[in-house]
Amino acid sequence: MSAWADVERALSADDAEERRRAAASLRRPSSEVPVKLLMRALSDSDWRVRKEAVLTAVALAPSPEVLSALVAALGPGDNVGERNSAVEALADYGVHAIGALAHALGDLDADGRKLVVDVLALGARPEALPLLKRLLKDPDVNVRGAAVEAVAAIGEGCAEEAIAILDECLDSLSRFERLAALQGLERLSATLPWERLEPLASDPILLPAVLALAGRSGAEPAVPALLDMLAAARGRTFADALASLVELSRTSARAHERLGAGLREAPAQVRETILALCLDEDGQPGERRNALCAAGLLGSDAAARAAVAALADDALAEQAEATLTELGSAAVAALVAGAEGPTPEQRAACLSLLGPLVALDPDANAAAKRALGDAAPEVVAAALDALAAAGDRAALQDAAGLLGAAPVVAQAAHRALATLARRHPADALGLVRSASPSGAGAEAAAIVIEALGASQPDVGAHVAFLAAALGGPIPTARRAALSALSALGGSAALEPVAFALNDEELEVRIAAIRALGRLSDETGRPLGVEHLTEIARLSSDRSLVAAAARALGEVGDARAVPVLGELLGREPVVAVAALEALGAFAGVERDEHVVSALSHADSEVVKSAMRVLASASDPRAASRLGVCLEHTEWDVRRLAAELLGTLGCDEALALLRGRLSLERQDLVREELTRAITDAETLSGRRRTAPPPSLRGMRRQ
Repeated sequence: MSAWADVERALSADDAEERRRAAASLRRPSSEVPVKLLMRALSDSDWRVRKEAVLTAVALAPSPEVLSALVAALGPGDNVGERNSAVEALADYGVHAIGALAHALGDLDADGRKLVVDVLALGARPEALPLLKRLLKDPDVNVRGAAVEAVAAIGEGCAEEAIAILDECLDSLSRFERLAALQGLERLSATLPWERLEPLASDPILLPAVLALAGRSGAEPAVPALLDMLAAARGRTFADALASLVELSRTSARAHERLGAGLREAPAQVRETILALCLDEDGQPGERRNALCAAGLLGSDAAARAAVAALADDALAEQAEATLTELGSAAVAALVAGAEGPTPEQRAACLSLLGPLVALDPDANAAAKRALGDAAPEVVAAALDALAAAGDRAALQDAAGLLGAAPVVAQAAHRALATLARRHPADALGLVRSASPSGAGAEAAAIVIEALGASQPDVGAHVAFLAAALGGPIPTARRAALSALSALGGSAALEPVAFALNDEELEVRIAAIRALGRLSDETGRPLGVEHLTEIARLSSDRSLVAAAARALGEVGDARAVPVLGELLGREPVVAVAALEALGAFAGVERDEHVVSALSHADSEVVKSAMRVLASASDPRAASRLGVCLEHTEWDVRRLAAELLGTLGCDEALALLRGRLSLERQDLVREELTRAITDAETLSGRRRTAPPPSLRGMRRQ
């Protein structure tokens, strides 16, 4: 008794912090707590005290005494803070509050019934829908309107039922309720037939909401109406109508075709307004993207120029590219002009879009050729990619001549040369015949040989050329020769590849290791296992050992498993590479090695082992990952929670729930909560959407 008296005195203190602590002290078994003290805290003048009291009330759930007092607080009264606090607490009582609220409706005035709706909306429980349907017939218009909005809010977890209720609300005599229903249907991404929406479009208040849904209807009959609305619209309504038109064009191929034809025949003012929106630098990005999408339907040179201008804006570039792609050959002139534009980004984007048109239009081909002399590396790379897409024979020499340029250009030249060699094999072989293994053309020749593969009749001569190129002075040529040898395969390639393991350049030695991982004989038998094993066991260079581990994983030969297991005791970078390689294998021995890595001193190694375990269809994965929920490093515990959530089995769910009550690190607790939701969903225990707090994106 004395303790409660002390709490009561503290709740009367002048100091708000003392009152807050008193509210927190009420968190005891509900049968012991005097409810009047809790309600006193909920009605405090300081928001911090009320917030603490809400947390206390929720902690006492599902106490019938507390629940009854909270519901009673929704009745008439002057303390707004108490009523709002009661709403917040009742929302967190979940399904326990719904029955009590339904029972109390008859005793509440309109304001109280409106608060009931607020509780149900905030709680977001699908079980509240029947009570909300009852409130949709309330005599008070504000209660009915709020109930419509609440159905939409709850509907994220039970969309089918909520959409059916909101659809019925479209027949309401109240314009406000019809508007709320339309907005709720849009929020739930509902798809309604145009016949259902068309009668509502005559109301200017409802029109924006009708337009938003009309686009999703996918109904071809909506096309004339949308075009008429667009022609008559101005300002904000024009933007809304255009957004709906764009949505409709995306949901129906037939509608897309009719909209394009309709826009091309629309009044000039409509077309001009669309293009003006595209170019309006002060306009909203979303509206400008819609305008760009509509510009693709116009099919005009002016539309292409507007899209090219938009390429310079990061917020619009993706849609501008899509528009130019849709315009196709109609965009060539604008793209050719843009390829000589003021910024490297715009020039590169235009050249990338010209790629498919290079073979069809001489102007596109000429623009790509001119761009090879651009001062910006990214522009030259884009030109090479464009020529690779459909370039002529002359482009082979262009690509070969740029292999020694800056890295971004050299990589594009490599891609272009390989693609062009497959398109023009006879001309490409001419490059090989004219090249010297120790000369500047060796790299281009090696790329061509790899691109053409082992189907060529002179494979033996090609292997000899590549072997000789490994003694040449240019490291990039030696790397290209190794890649080509691994692609050709055959026993004759093994010796020169092994020879390159002693190259003076580290990158060449790593390339030789990768080649050994891909090298096989004529029957498909891997040839590099012995060499890779020797490197893994004997080399002191961790970068070489890590490369050998990855190559052994690519080989997939069971002889690699014990070797990879030995590497788990090496430096973390080597151990991680070995674990990634072990992920390609299965079996008891593999599992023993991976499980042993869970006790590694380095947390990154432990996390790699966990990922391997989670990716295998092993019934013991949950118990093994569960051990990591008690790891000393919080990031390991967080990953363990995430991976257990992906398993979805009973054991994983039990482990996650058990750890949640013990975990103190906030980020890990958040992940545990998300993982429990994931596991419940996978196992079928959760059939509705998770509450809003659990819908956030998982960290990357």
